[in-house]
Amino acid sequence: MTKARLAVGGLALAITIGACGAGPVSGQASPAGSDTLFGNAKELVRVASAKTDQAKTAKFTITETIGGTPITTHGEGRYDGPNTAIKTTMSVVGMEMETRIVDQAVYVKFPAEMGRAMTAGKPWGRFSAGNPIAKVMGAAAGTAEQNDPTRILDQVQQAGTITKSEKTTLDGQPVTHYWVDIDFAKALETFATGFGLPADGMQGLADAQVVIPMELWLNQDSLPVQITEDLTAITNESGLAEAGMPVNIMVKYSDWGTPVDVQAPPADQVGELTLDLDHN
Repeated sequence: MTKARLAVGGLALAITIGACGAGPVSGQASPAGSDTLFGNAKELVRVASAKTDQAKTAKFTITETIGGTPITTHGEGRYDGPNTAIKTTMSVVGMEMETRIVDQAVYVKFPAEMGRAMTAGKPWGRFSAGNPIAKVMGAAAGTAEQNDPTRILDQVQQAGTITKSEKTTLDGQPVTHYWVDIDFAKALETFATGFGLPADGMQGLADAQVVIPMELWLNQDSLPVQITEDLTAITNESGLAEAGMPVNIMVKYSDWGTPVDVQAPPADQVGELTLDLDHN
């Protein structure tokens, strides 16, 4: 069960970090703030994407709930095309795993309980393109420029329908709150990057007409401060989680535009990662 939770947790992290980012959506942002309630998903994305592109950096907390087991990830990122860099620390079933994405490479520091056999005795492991766990952490693990928070906005642009909106407060600040349905088939390419599933598996999810419920909160500067997604249908249909096991993700963003410090681990502390996910 622990192994399964780590695998699904890694997937959820990939979806949220890997799938929380793509290049900025083209188009000019209108001079709108949180007083504007968008009825059209594309206009919402144009404004929010322009703002995140300007800010470039943020801190975030990801709370993933997998079958009732919470997984918490804290991180910060700089989203700047090929110069994108992200670091996270994920806590799952009492263990911690640290990840850094720098210069289009992914480095992982596994819990001590797993030992260092996977990394030639080094504290850090680096993913090669063909490594099987790289598919769990994200098929495009080596493409750091994909890890930009605007990817989830890209999902909204490609396949989202706003079903409800309101002006409200969140954590003491005024926000606009949107409920969005994401048509998986229309966002197939975006999700393929985060999941690392084979093409036939992705197509199967599309054929099942999966709809992903999302909620999005924007602050007065039209920057995302909270995003939630219910991924139960995806993980259940794909077999990545047991049937009926709920999988939900909440991402909270803060400190937009503040400096972040993300660097690759020292080279002498890094070994090429080797891990057989099918090994019992």
